[in-house]
Amino acid sequence: MIAWLVLIYGILIAVGGVMGYVKAQSMASLIAGGISGIALVGAAVAMMKGAYSAGWWISLIVAALLLVRFGKGALSEGFKMMPGGMVIILSIIVIAALLMHREQ
Repeated sequence: MIAWLVLIYGILIAVGGVMGYVKAQSMASLIAGGISGIALVGAAVAMMKGAYSAGWWISLIVAALLLVRFGKGALSEGFKMMPGGMVIILSIIVIAALLMHREQ
């Protein structure tokens, strides 16, 4: 089940990167969202296909990096629900779920 959560999270991150590009013409959002989303989707697939530990670690690292990046932005620029707040909330949920399901 945790792999499905990571898969959905990865898709949302990738879509968020596309939305950042469309709304603000931010190539950085497109690239970072795309890379992060692909890494998370790949990690979810790995978790489903028997490489649970590798997928778990990739998911944890990417979610932690996203939390740090958007957390720093919220602290310096003020908390905004979209997109930063949503990424912070989703990252915390995914990290907590990953830590509760370390071994499968």
